[in-house]
Amino acid sequence: MDIKKQNFISVDGKSVKNSYDEYFTIGESISHEDKTVGIATILNFELDLKQNEVKVNTDKGYAHIDFIRKISQ
Repeated sequence: MDIKKQNFISVDGKSVKNSYDEYFTIGESISHEDKTVGIATILNFELDLKQNEVKVNTDKGYAHIDFIRKISQ
């Protein structure tokens, strides 16, 4: 198993790391891989045990962590 290609959630649930080695935190503005979604704000993170993923809840819905992107500064 390649541990570098895994998603992680912090113990306090306030930050995560996706399999692309990007970190995200609650309150951060992000975009989605699907450009039609636009910009969203992260509300919280949770484990999706059924699909073995980290779920990101935003003000526009939810996505799994590997589908959100950092906003270019």
